[in-house]
Amino acid sequence: MPDGNICGTKLLIAVFVECRTSVASSVISEFSRIPTSRQSEFWNVPKIQHLRRLAETGSAVRLWTPLEELTRRPLDRVRFTGVGYDGKGGDLSGYAYSNANSAVDLAYGRISLTSPLYLGDMSYGALSGVANIAIARAADVTGVIAGTGEGGLHPDVAKCKRITVQWASARFGVDLKVLNTGMAIVLKIGQGAKPGMGGHLPGTKVTEPISLTRRIPVGRDAISPAPHHDIYSIEDLGQRIWALKEATGKPVFVKIGVTNYVSYIASGVARMGGDGIILDASGAGTGAAPSVVKDNVGLPIEIAVAAVDRALRIENLREGFSVIAAGRVSNAEDAAKLMALGADCASIGTACLICMGCLMVHKCHMGFCPTLLTNKTERDPKRLLSPEKATEWMVNLIRGWTEEFRLILDRLDLKTSKDLVGRRDLLQGFNLNGETEEILGVKAGNPRGSPAPLIDAESAFWTDELKQRLQEMAGTAGRAPREAVISSMGSVGPPFVDAPTRIADWIVSDGAQVTRPSIDPYREEIETACYLARGKIRLSTPVILGPFREEMPPKLIRALVRTASSMGTILYLEGRPPRELEKYSRRIFVPGSIDDPAGGYVIAGDDWKERVHLQAGKRPLYLRLECSESSPTSAVDAALLELDGVILDEDRDCAGRLELEVATSEVDAALRKVLREGLPLRTNFDVIAMGERVRLSSDVFKLCALGADAVGISTAATLAVGYEKEEDASSLDEEQVKDRLENLILATGREIKLLAGAAGVSSLFTTLVGNRELLRAVDMEPAVRRRLRIKPAGLG
Repeated sequence: MPDGNICGTKLLIAVFVECRTSVASSVISEFSRIPTSRQSEFWNVPKIQHLRRLAETGSAVRLWTPLEELTRRPLDRVRFTGVGYDGKGGDLSGYAYSNANSAVDLAYGRISLTSPLYLGDMSYGALSGVANIAIARAADVTGVIAGTGEGGLHPDVAKCKRITVQWASARFGVDLKVLNTGMAIVLKIGQGAKPGMGGHLPGTKVTEPISLTRRIPVGRDAISPAPHHDIYSIEDLGQRIWALKEATGKPVFVKIGVTNYVSYIASGVARMGGDGIILDASGAGTGAAPSVVKDNVGLPIEIAVAAVDRALRIENLREGFSVIAAGRVSNAEDAAKLMALGADCASIGTACLICMGCLMVHKCHMGFCPTLLTNKTERDPKRLLSPEKATEWMVNLIRGWTEEFRLILDRLDLKTSKDLVGRRDLLQGFNLNGETEEILGVKAGNPRGSPAPLIDAESAFWTDELKQRLQEMAGTAGRAPREAVISSMGSVGPPFVDAPTRIADWIVSDGAQVTRPSIDPYREEIETACYLARGKIRLSTPVILGPFREEMPPKLIRALVRTASSMGTILYLEGRPPRELEKYSRRIFVPGSIDDPAGGYVIAGDDWKERVHLQAGKRPLYLRLECSESSPTSAVDAALLELDGVILDEDRDCAGRLELEVATSEVDAALRKVLREGLPLRTNFDVIAMGERVRLSSDVFKLCALGADAVGISTAATLAVGYEKEEDASSLDEEQVKDRLENLILATGREIKLLAGAAGVSSLFTTLVGNRELLRAVDMEPAVRRRLRIKPAGLG
């Protein structure tokens, strides 16, 4: 491959003034030992080792992904046919050199690459400088192209030619001079790790060099607006595309986070004059993002690419328009499969960091990176990543990756990269359900079906990672109680990395991109309050505490009751509340058999109809139902008898048991079908979903979108405050437990606001409840999806 060196005559150039190697007392120029991780990880040890070998050798290591690296994602369950896949990586003997042409053209032929690689958008600030420079220089040397992320350019990056400049919602550090740097402009609407949200650089990383580059105050969080406030529609987007083109004369790519309407957005970008689209999908890396958004919003890249390519071809918009695929692209085989599904080029970001030493500790947002890739940028660092070595690793990665890609073209009997684009006929699914095969457009394989059954074991359900997140929200652990949990790098959540434990794990929420504006929860009001019992009860968030047994430790019960009162929610207690807490009774639901004052009564049992009249005229009355095939019928009966609502309890054993998600959706749908006096029974009739295995705010949000007005949590609350077993009771402090419960509810409300804002929802009560259009099923068993009444991801 011919080398181009636009940055200068030497490949290894001294690093920028602020981080001169002469200042640093220690220069890192070798890989660190890979630590053992307790959590599931997409970027596992074998993946890291493969990327390191490419970085060290610059040569092909293998052809195919070994079985030990595969995950549950659909892309790992698609293979090229007739290539002798052996599950070990492939035999390279006889394939020492390939004559295949890996070059590609982007943006209607205006940009030529030696290999179908776009080095993903990572900003100066998210990265610490050396890595930014190494990536940009490697692109110049090898003839690919590098994104630069939002927030202006490091001076040494600005000297490079094969870069793109990003125009993001905050426009930090960007002016006409910056826009005219490089080969193209990327108009960033969103990103895969947090669709519907703006970029976030924590204040701890806004040091003086970053402050000068971004033109923002030192030490303050740099949070970009969720939408561009001059782009609220596809027409607005078109105006901005042409304004940037006229100002610079450069191609304009539009980068979006991949969500429900991705094919419509891609069509709009093409029609409005965009030169290409960067599809940044779920699982993509980030320097900082709320975990709840990272794990629950957005679609996988393979589904997005197939949907976009199909839509553009149907509308005769595909020729010359570039589709760049980003998000969990881990090797050349991933890139080749995505191109066969319809992409022109693959984007790699996390893979670049791993080849420069990243250990996947997921703490980039804190500014103390052990490998100096994402640490705080300082003028006089004590330790520094070797700029020469980082550039060498990056150049080798690109060369080795490209060689593996060419060898794959050889095995497929293809001569050029372009010959691979859209060749779904070369792919076959295995262990995929028929619906996912149809969405991807690949041949059916054997066996068929969903590969990941629900994990039911208690130890697998309440993992250490899940407990840690709950305790961070409550302030039992961590340093930011009451706040959404922030993390970095890509998602490790279910169903494709962590094992799925609820049906909700196959459900994702929407992130508004161009079809409508998202709502910025950091700057705009999002109403989380909901109303029960025909407006008699107001909840500050759609969260109820319960059900709890009266046998729980008295200190815990008292703390729960007081928290329900202080936080404007309800405690559902399966027993008699302590007498000394009678003043809080209006915030307590109790069984109907108890005659004590209460905010509401709950009846249950086969004879519930005979007992309704006993509670008539008292406090709000609810029917507690098991989640079963008969739940919709019983709910309709309860509404006709003018109860205030039903409580769906997934913990009650019964014949024909349904998952809580299915029961919630079917009850909501049944109540909407039956009319009384011209109005659906669902009007002014509550559906409350609860169970011991309702975990996080994402479960609450999804259950509400499936039809619940409010959701009860129990085990999640006790784990959050540090109570897991009876022996923990002696160490409980009532005031401390109350504080932690309040923190948990506040943090849950903030996380729900983040999900709502990303989806463009300003009011949960009026817009979220029963709004299944916000949800998509990803690789879910079709029979279950149909009962949930939600669409499959990739079909609009």
